[in-house]
Amino acid sequence: MIKEFFLSIGTPEQWKLSIVSFFGLLLFFKLSQCLILNNLKKLAEKTKTQFDDFLITVLSQTNWFIELVFSLFISSKFLNLSEATHSFINYLALVAFIIFAAKFSQKLVKYFAYKKFIEKEEDGKKTEASIVRVLSNIADWGIGVLAILLILQNSGIDIGTLLAGLGILGIAVAFALKEVLADLFACFIIYFDRPFEVGDYVILSNGKGTIKKIGLRTTRVRTLRGEELVISNRKLTDSYLKNFKKMRRRRVTFELYVDAKTSNRKLEQGKELIRGIIEEHEGVTPHRIVLSSFNGNSWTYKIIYHVETRSYKKYVAAHEHIILSIRKAFDKSKIKFATDIHKIILKDD
Repeated sequence: MIKEFFLSIGTPEQWKLSIVSFFGLLLFFKLSQCLILNNLKKLAEKTKTQFDDFLITVLSQTNWFIELVFSLFISSKFLNLSEATHSFINYLALVAFIIFAAKFSQKLVKYFAYKKFIEKEEDGKKTEASIVRVLSNIADWGIGVLAILLILQNSGIDIGTLLAGLGILGIAVAFALKEVLADLFACFIIYFDRPFEVGDYVILSNGKGTIKKIGLRTTRVRTLRGEELVISNRKLTDSYLKNFKKMRRRRVTFELYVDAKTSNRKLEQGKELIRGIIEEHEGVTPHRIVLSSFNGNSWTYKIIYHVETRSYKKYVAAHEHIILSIRKAFDKSKIKFATDIHKIILKDD
């Protein structure tokens, strides 16, 4: 009875070929795994990259079930199995492939995420490191859910109803946690768009100060008076924001008033002195130096220049040095500053 059953599936030659191919494939998979691992280990000793170490870990942890299923899938082709049996073996092979692809993808995501996480931790960017970890977990869960859905779909189960139920559940959860999710997505926007970073001086719609910490839900800003503003990420991305650190250079405009009795020669000399002082200062470019007006009591120099720096401290230091140098140069050249710019007229009725 049993002999007749086996003979109905295949001849003795077919069975021999199937059995030899089954165990031969198992042996081939193991030998290939050992050979590839040995070559990768030799390569890993010569290189500084950690990606080959990652491949060694993945290959060494390959599940025996996957090798068994693929060997069974190929060796079964030599037998006269029923259509239902062939379909079942094909389904097992597909499930094994989906599991292998999903696990490999998850490990690949974790490898790159961990590498990025370590970089951010070493740079002291703990918030960005947390975001990398969250994104890694989301990707890991997403790959797992996708693999399960593919397995269910190929098993003949209608996943349309399941997806509809999950969609309704997701909408309910999202509605209940809409404020939290809005802040979380805003944190992702800040991370990828980078409108500001920790240490930037910004002006907001409700205050100004230096960014001290960017969290998953809130951002903390230290004002000049020492106060700490705690602002939700959602409100921060929706509001007006001016980032001074993004400036490539700073424009400086100011006016100097000299005595109305100053001669034309002295006025021209004053312009040249101002231009020379600005040009001599490193990182400063003059834009416009003109006599802009005369009001009967004084001549007005309008001075515009650019400081090629983002730093507020360097900008203040440069401006202070320039105005002090102008004062010294004018005193030396005997160009008097105006002392009575405004007049107050008192009229008796």
